[in-house]
Amino acid sequence: MNLHNPLPQNLEQFMQDPFRLGVVFTHPTQHHAPLWRKLNEQPGVSVTALYLCNENQVSGDRHLGSSQPWDVDLLSGYQNEFLKTLTGKIASKSSKGLLNPELFSRLTRKNVDAVFLPSFYTLSYRLTVLLCKLRGIPIIMQNDATIITDTPYSRSRKVILSALYPWMYSLADYWISSGDHNEIYLRYYGVSDEKIVRGCYPVDRERYELKIAQNQDEIQRIRQQLCWDSDTILYGFTGKYIERKNPFEFIEAIAKAHQQDHRIRGIMIGGGVLEGEINQRLAAMNGEVINVGFVNQSQLPLYYAAMDVFVSTSKSDPHPLVISEAMAAACPAILSDRCGNWGYSDTVQHRYNGLVYPYGNINALAEAILALADTQTRHVYSENAKTFFSQQDLNCELKAFLTVIDKINKKQNVNENIRIQDTLPQILEQNSTPIK
Repeated sequence: MNLHNPLPQNLEQFMQDPFRLGVVFTHPTQHHAPLWRKLNEQPGVSVTALYLCNENQVSGDRHLGSSQPWDVDLLSGYQNEFLKTLTGKIASKSSKGLLNPELFSRLTRKNVDAVFLPSFYTLSYRLTVLLCKLRGIPIIMQNDATIITDTPYSRSRKVILSALYPWMYSLADYWISSGDHNEIYLRYYGVSDEKIVRGCYPVDRERYELKIAQNQDEIQRIRQQLCWDSDTILYGFTGKYIERKNPFEFIEAIAKAHQQDHRIRGIMIGGGVLEGEINQRLAAMNGEVINVGFVNQSQLPLYYAAMDVFVSTSKSDPHPLVISEAMAAACPAILSDRCGNWGYSDTVQHRYNGLVYPYGNINALAEAILALADTQTRHVYSENAKTFFSQQDLNCELKAFLTVIDKINKKQNVNENIRIQDTLPQILEQNSTPIK
């Protein structure tokens, strides 16, 4: 045996190899790509993302009615690969039917120590779970679902889910929760506390703050373009112009609040199937609300910074990240109680850094809008939004992942120690030489 290197080579390698996290995700997103990059920078961690399609890379978000790909870097700083479908080509859009057979060769114990995926939605996600269970690869999952978003389901569907979801959710070894309502949801469907690690849905706060700090003149130019005058208070709506996002409630509440405070104006950023109807409604108004249209990712922080208040009127939205994005720009939020972002320790806390109103109640929303027209109240909420969101950003999610990785490592080390104890005599014999 080598006295200067008493550990067998294969045993040393086991102790020094980085933790290899495989990520199976439909496509690169502006929220998760910075997380994979930052996680990959951590000592002892290696990240490889396996993307099922290249949506947002070669074309825009079809739900936003845009053909522009995202204009921020989503692929550098970590290993990634776009997997081909059964057709032998890379899909350009995410869909429930995505099936990528290359997962068979990528998801092995030789390649990954654990796999993260967000849901069971696509066929490839289900294949991922099957392969991991068959090959003994730990599964990490996170979604943003809440009981709130299950409310519209029929009674029969809820009965089916109450039987199916506990089994499905038990397939994951660990869950990273995304908020108060999400934790309630996971427990409701039988996920034990031992499997849950608190995280959040990631937003790259550092990119937002840097972009805003370096572009103060541009922010003022945007405000001048969108405001009537220096007294204007801007309330923003960002997202898809679809029924679920409920954009007309925003329009009507702004119009109602404007009747009492003429400084109030609304801006809408986004696009979608309702854009024609929205433009028709706005044309009949007197400029109380204007449609800005699509704004790409690199410029979006500047528009949030130009707003005074952000408003989310969704009738069913598990944890809309536009609220987190706005708060990253120190913009307080008003949101409907059908958004899953509010809670005692969640992104928005009522009357602390934002306001929650009952969905469908335009009068209540107008009152909330008027309440935040007060400069002092708005300033306090803005400061609280910025301070509290610093605990809900990319670093919060990074810490959750590192906690889960540590749990997996400790569990694997215990198992490996048992295996080594059983096989150590053979290993030592194979690696030994006579001492002279």
